[in-house]
Amino acid sequence: MEGLPKVLVLGPPQCFTSLQPLYSHKFSFLKPHLSDLSLQHFLHHHTPPSITAILCGANYSVSAKVLHLLPSLRLIVTTSAGTEHIDLRECRRLGIQVAGAGALFSEDVADMAVALLIDGMRKISVADRWLRTQNRHNTPWDLFPLGSKVCIISYLIIFFLFFYGLLLYESVFYNN
Repeated sequence: MEGLPKVLVLGPPQCFTSLQPLYSHKFSFLKPHLSDLSLQHFLHHHTPPSITAILCGANYSVSAKVLHLLPSLRLIVTTSAGTEHIDLRECRRLGIQVAGAGALFSEDVADMAVALLIDGMRKISVADRWLRTQNRHNTPWDLFPLGSKVCIISYLIIFFLFFYGLLLYESVFYNN
């Protein structure tokens, strides 16, 4: 563990519990969230000149103050799609590389939104639950009101979801 590169884990990100067992033989993870010390005191006890990377999620702000506590920092990896929580101007000035998920899961999120929309309109999950609970005695299907009637409010909701999806698509792909 002594010769391994030190990675400071801030937050920690939600995926850290799955990453730690996979990479604990390659990196020494420093976890200040498990300590009662402030970040500044924690870093003072763990030799900040040897920390070269930060792993963080969107729930932790990496400010210029944090960056100046780590003189050997070369890389910040965030598990979030955005980098609003990282002081990019200061990273650029100090020569620190920033890596993030970006638009990696955008298509998956769009597919899931469409699937949830179809599920909600056609009552697929409700029908499945009804079938598993109510149909134990071979109750006829016509007693279950399958979602076939769509009112004007549903069309408005679909329109606004589509419009919001377009805005999200533009902000992710055209602002990067």
